[in-house]
Amino acid sequence: MRDEADLRRLAEMGIDAYAPRTGDAPTRVAASAAGSVAAPNGANVVLLADGSTPHANVLLAAVTRALAFARVACTQADTADERVLAGAAALVAFGDKHARAAGAAMSAQRQGEVAWVVTAEPALLATDPHGKRALWSELKRIAGQLSRTNGA
Repeated sequence: MRDEADLRRLAEMGIDAYAPRTGDAPTRVAASAAGSVAAPNGANVVLLADGSTPHANVLLAAVTRALAFARVACTQADTADERVLAGAAALVAFGDKHARAAGAAMSAQRQGEVAWVVTAEPALLATDPHGKRALWSELKRIAGQLSRTNGA
């Protein structure tokens, strides 16, 4: 029998799990494709991208699920806002335009404190397997850094 942690982990991965109830219909454990997962010290990753296209939505949902599975909090933003970037431990900028905007919104000291990943726009990544592989490698690196920082 699965315990609650296993069911939550499956939900974070985007897998619909059904837990039978005694005498009732099975209960569906909702899988979240977007949102955030709380990190122990509040550190998070900001995904800075234009999420208005289907390619962007699919990619951002996959990145969010991957980070949630690694127990790293994740926030999505369309624009570089000082308020959004203030608590970020890491930043993933989809496209040079978003990277430049994030750099302009943060002080030089703050830029050095944040782990940066700059990748192509989601529409370009959809057709670039090497770019996607590089993105997943960088996400793995960031998740590892945040895990070590959080003491996990």
